[in-house]
Amino acid sequence: MRALRGHYAYWAGGLFLIAVTAVDLSTSRGSSLAAVFAVVPALVAVNGTRRAILVSGAVAMVMGGLLSWWNFHAFDLDFAARVLGILGAIGIGLLVHRERLVRERQLGSVTRVANVVQQALLPAPPARAGPLDVAHSYQSAADEAMIGGDFYKVLCTRWGVRVVIGDVRGHGLGVVSTTGMVIAAFREAAHEEPELNRIAARMDRSLARDGGPEDFATVLLLTISAEGLCRARNHGHPPPLLRSAAGRVREADLHGGPPLGLGLARSLQDVEETTMALAEGDELLLATDGVLEARSAAGEFFPLAERYARAPRERPPADVLAALRHDLADWAPDLHDDSALVLLRYAPRRIRPA
Repeated sequence: MRALRGHYAYWAGGLFLIAVTAVDLSTSRGSSLAAVFAVVPALVAVNGTRRAILVSGAVAMVMGGLLSWWNFHAFDLDFAARVLGILGAIGIGLLVHRERLVRERQLGSVTRVANVVQQALLPAPPARAGPLDVAHSYQSAADEAMIGGDFYKVLCTRWGVRVVIGDVRGHGLGVVSTTGMVIAAFREAAHEEPELNRIAARMDRSLARDGGPEDFATVLLLTISAEGLCRARNHGHPPPLLRSAAGRVREADLHGGPPLGLGLARSLQDVEETTMALAEGDELLLATDGVLEARSAAGEFFPLAERYARAPRERPPADVLAALRHDLADWAPDLHDDSALVLLRYAPRRIRPA
């Protein structure tokens, strides 16, 4: 990477020198633009190496001397002032380079910490969970964050495969702690509670108790048995897309309930659970608002169902999500919200007999 940056710096400095020299030679003698060459080492210092700064400075002094001789046939006090200016620019460039390296090391340390945090809060789901092939894709809206307000988790439990996908209010670094709290609540409850409504209740209490006064989360909860029976409970989250083995795509018809963390315990009790039977090869695509509300330059929402129907059917789930991510990037190059996708493919025949 540093070598590439050095080559880029050489090209930028070289083109600048050539341009200034060409302009100088095209004008009448008696005046010179050689003083402008002092800009070159500072320009190269923006992303160049220490060697690039020194080389560009040396070349600038040589070119400045030649232009001075061409214009004045002498090395006078003005020439000495130009040389001192270039030397000063070299010194400034080296200081900028040193400061940049310090900041890059600090950024590298922060990035490593972010990686550890991501692995702790949002570890990659297993590629295989019970009767399911699993793939996932996540993108944070914050450039400095690898995790934000969207979350998901896939767990194998004695009641089947438990899946959650959700969206905490807000995005980026400001909601990381709340996201971690919600994931932890689900992870604990998923192994201890036999029913989805009790999992939702524990997540709701945890968020209401430990979150801020305006913190809430939309959540979709699933339990999928080895026989393909899928039980779903929706709390304000976009319903999943169901793609049959034949390739037909439709939105799952789920009963909706309020988001979690709003202190609406009684309303949570009234949410109906939906049951779906999955056939071999059927898929469930779970997504967050960051995907569904991504807009094109014309202001149109991303047609997830349409693109999903066109995604490769016989490829592994990870390839399906890669195709969808490619389409999403073409549709909306600059996403302004966290976005997550989880694909679950029911493939019971891949289970090895004990």
